[in-house]
Amino acid sequence: MPTTALRSVLGGAALAVFLAAGTGCSSDSGNVGDSSKVLEGLGALADDNGTSQVTYLDAAKVRELSKGDAKRFASVGQTGSSLLNAYEPGPWGQDLKVSQIDTAVDTKDAGRWEGSFDAAAITASLKANGYKQSEDDGERTWAHPGGTGASFQVSKDEISYSSQGATPMAAVNPKEGASLADKKDYRRAVECLGDVYRADFNPLTSTKPVRLSALGQQAASAAKNIETLCLVVKDEATAVRVAAKLRSVVRAKSAKFDGTKVTIEKGDQPVVRAVVPDAATQRPGRLMISDVDLWMAITDL
Repeated sequence: MPTTALRSVLGGAALAVFLAAGTGCSSDSGNVGDSSKVLEGLGALADDNGTSQVTYLDAAKVRELSKGDAKRFASVGQTGSSLLNAYEPGPWGQDLKVSQIDTAVDTKDAGRWEGSFDAAAITASLKANGYKQSEDDGERTWAHPGGTGASFQVSKDEISYSSQGATPMAAVNPKEGASLADKKDYRRAVECLGDVYRADFNPLTSTKPVRLSALGQQAASAAKNIETLCLVVKDEATAVRVAAKLRSVVRAKSAKFDGTKVTIEKGDQPVVRAVVPDAATQRPGRLMISDVDLWMAITDL
């Protein structure tokens, strides 16, 4: 979906409801403002992607933070797409480089990248690798006749891909009101995370006490990274239980989680929020790679 169309969708009822949900948040919540890049990214994915893990990445911001210390941001600087993390180049050969991507939103099977691309060279490589072009609702799609691999839509500033179902590109061309940005749990999680350069969403089923977990990365400078864990829960009683478990972990593992603050944001959809500061020696992303105690605390609820 073109960026202008995304902004049109988000400028309507979905964004209004999202912003209205801000009442009752703790004073140290991140300030999303009138335009959330994360929410805009989620607007590129149809809501049936909500059963998969979703990663949003402001790659341009990570490149800026990484100047002088690339290793520190190595873990959080990778997109969530296996198409870019594989050892073998994609069907575009050498004509697409990760450094050309400014923002990305990815699931296991679908996603959208924004940046500056050589569309002619990329489509030429797709064609050379056996991909054929078709047109559906004015969108030109590249797909392999054998039905293998992902399908692609390519322009000079956007690349969308999907390998879902008989009409795969529907996953990245959501109808109005039917994107992940329109799902209440995701809007609530984005609001809780605030202005982050990376967000990892892990959906759980509606029958679970914790409906959705999200981990966000925020940094004013390379040496001052903050990780925010947001847990969208079913009710306030669950929020109290979850917050107590997280605080217990913070006390027991004080060396790891020194300075962590756990709060409850009340409302129709309560959220438990844990803000974890990093020292300059700790690599961003540690809550999902090494220091997983806070994530594990909710597994037996």
